[in-house]
Parts: sequence; C-alpha cells; structure tokens
Amino acid sequence: MPTLQRNALRKIFGRSEFSPEEVVALGYRRLQQAEGIGTKGLSTILEWLHAHGLDLVVAPPSRPRRSGVRTGQDVDQAIRLLRQNGYDVLRRE
Repeated sequence: MPTLQRNALRKIFGRSEFSPEEVVALGYRRLQQAEGIGTKGLSTILEWLHAHGLDLVVAPPSRPRRSGVRTGQDVDQAIRLLRQNGYDVLRRE
C-alpha cells in the first residue's frame, strides 16, 4: 500500500502496524471520513483489501436531509464537540 494511505491508517489506529482485518472492521463510512483519505486513496485501500481476500461493502450515499432540520444525534454530536473544546453547554430552563 502506498505511503499516504498507510500513514492515514496509522493515524486512525494510533499505531504503525495494523492488519487488513482491522481496516475492514473500521467500515466504509469511517474510511471515507478519515483525514488524509480521498476518493483515490479509498480506492487504493479497497484494492489492497481485495488483494488480501477481503472486501469492504461500499455504503450507498446517504439521503440528503431537509435544510434546517436537525436530528437529536446531530445536536448530541455538536454538544460533545463543544465540550471537547472547552465550552460549557447548559440546558435551557
């Protein structure tokens, strides 16, 4: 596997060594969202996995949400992100 993709996977795992099985366990969406892995890099990783006898199911594109509509999951994720960056998030009374 090329160095760019290997380094992106090292960053995801937080270590220099990983197995093809571990990469498959990440799932398509996680790889797709990973920093440093673009469309071409994702294709390269899929080919590498296939060469090791593993195939990663390509997820269908997600349905677009209606503009302005937020799900509870989106709000929870936003709250976690704010708290990770030192903000206090309080519930309205």
